[in-house]
Amino acid sequence: MRTVLARFRIKPGKEDLAREWMGFLADHLDEGNATLPDEGAHVETWFLNEESDGLWSYVYTIVDDPDAQQERFQHSEHAIDAKHAEYMRQCVDYHTFTELTPAVALGDYSVFGD
Repeated sequence: MRTVLARFRIKPGKEDLAREWMGFLADHLDEGNATLPDEGAHVETWFLNEESDGLWSYVYTIVDDPDAQQERFQHSEHAIDAKHAEYMRQCVDYHTFTELTPAVALGDYSVFGD
């Protein structure tokens, strides 16, 4: 199980679309939560933050295997995942994508099962 924090800049001019994207996810929590077991994800938390060089998004996850989670997301048959991926294609500046690995992750991971 891995804890990951990723960050990326929202493409200039796509800030309103990124806010719409986060609103979409917030409005469809039940559907989004239902996809997590299929991806081997236990926690997925999204943030938007206005910084000096533009709008950035951060996503904090606890997943069984980050690579497997991404593969499953990309091949998901859930309608919400297709919409989520479309927002990502339009909004994310992938040149700025950075995955941060924690120096220390404390927590009772037993609540997530095996």
